[in-house]
Amino acid sequence: MSLTDRQTGEEARPESSPPAADAAGRPSGPTVLTIAVAITGGFLALLDTTIVNVSLEDTTARFGNINQVQWVVTTYLIALAALMPAAGWLATRFGVKRVFAGATTLFALGSAACALSQTLPELIAARGVSGAAAGVLTPVSTILLTSGVPREQLGRVQALNGSVMLISPLLGPTIGGLLVEAGGWAAVYAVNVPLCVALLAVTLRGVRGGAAAGKEAKPLDVVGLLSSAACTVSTVLAIHAFSGAGLHARASLLVPLALALLSGAVFVVRQLRARFPLLDLRLFGHRVYRTAAVNIFCLGFVLYSPMMLIPLYFESARGESAVTTGLLMSTGGIGVVSAAWLCKVLMKRLGGGGTVVVGISLTMLATVPLTRLSADTSYVLLCVSLAVRGLGTGLTIVPAMTRAFQSIRPQSIPDASSQLNLVQRIGGAVALAVVTVILDAAARQRHGLVPGAFAHSFGRLLAVYAVTLLPALALLAADRREARQSGETA
Repeated sequence: MSLTDRQTGEEARPESSPPAADAAGRPSGPTVLTIAVAITGGFLALLDTTIVNVSLEDTTARFGNINQVQWVVTTYLIALAALMPAAGWLATRFGVKRVFAGATTLFALGSAACALSQTLPELIAARGVSGAAAGVLTPVSTILLTSGVPREQLGRVQALNGSVMLISPLLGPTIGGLLVEAGGWAAVYAVNVPLCVALLAVTLRGVRGGAAAGKEAKPLDVVGLLSSAACTVSTVLAIHAFSGAGLHARASLLVPLALALLSGAVFVVRQLRARFPLLDLRLFGHRVYRTAAVNIFCLGFVLYSPMMLIPLYFESARGESAVTTGLLMSTGGIGVVSAAWLCKVLMKRLGGGGTVVVGISLTMLATVPLTRLSADTSYVLLCVSLAVRGLGTGLTIVPAMTRAFQSIRPQSIPDASSQLNLVQRIGGAVALAVVTVILDAAARQRHGLVPGAFAHSFGRLLAVYAVTLLPALALLAADRREARQSGETA
């Protein structure tokens, strides 16, 4: 995108957005409150996933078979992925603030229904409601976060948002363990209700602006929404089948995979030909945006794979409780917090692509000790490794997201937010499925979830992390090409 396009986009920001900064360049009061509300909304949606995972054992004791209880997680993910593409249209049609408030309300109602469920089908249905709300809440939080923020401030805002988003999976196991210990499986759902009520009250009273409702609202692309939902649901089901039985899951894997490819092709053709597409896929025509999106997908392996393996190692191979495991995992937050400051420095000096390369390199360095896990591996070494991993992951997703948003016009942010959040979620789901298959094979070979099985799994993942360097280097090249073109234009 040219410099002229960016300048035109800057001037086209909604007039209803509050001023981003005062005369001295400091963020204005309304802007600070809006940022806090947006980050909190995204944090709640992400935290809900991690704390619920800790409650599955207690939920199984209440409702029965673990294979059926797993649908509590799967249904949430399916509903989230199915509704996420519609978030941009909803924000444009009804206004960002209204949609954010509505999604928060629906999330609270779904959580309350989960806590009050008396049967497993009731719980699964309620989780579907929560997932649908989270599918809208997550991208709309990003839209609200970036509304009215100058291009040069996007890196700082995304760094803060990224730090909170990365810390939530680390806090989830600890919070979930404490809640289950205090109030049983229902407590992990009930805790969302007062938090959502407080967030809703602050949103309605203190948040101004966002996008103006209905001014340029396009008609809803029903065909696009249905084909997108079919594609994402089929993709999640295929991933679920793969994680359960690997490539041996023939019909249960091939049928949803074929449906995903077919509906995905229908969706792409529809979006490119429709007068009012559900999502503007032409954004992928921008080199930087396209490359950043590929990075966001691949970084699912860097972000989500340790969230499964490391807690299992502590609990299964070392016999630690859920609370102790969560406390050990929280040491990664030291690195994440450090990344919030370092990310701004590195992006100024190295650009987004260079910062992602540094982040992946640090993650690989921190993974090396995990390839030699044993029954008596030093906890000091593990905590240092987790802290360095937190620093590395904090330097990956934030620069990639920032560069994606910087490469497009502000009017395209609703579409981009839905696209990038969906890409990140699917990338994470694929990563977890692959990790599950790798760990399962290693556990069968070594007769259980012993330390050697986890060491073997991290060895395989280290090779995968090396592959993710390729799109990071491509983003670095795209950054440098854009910088040269901007210099020639100037």
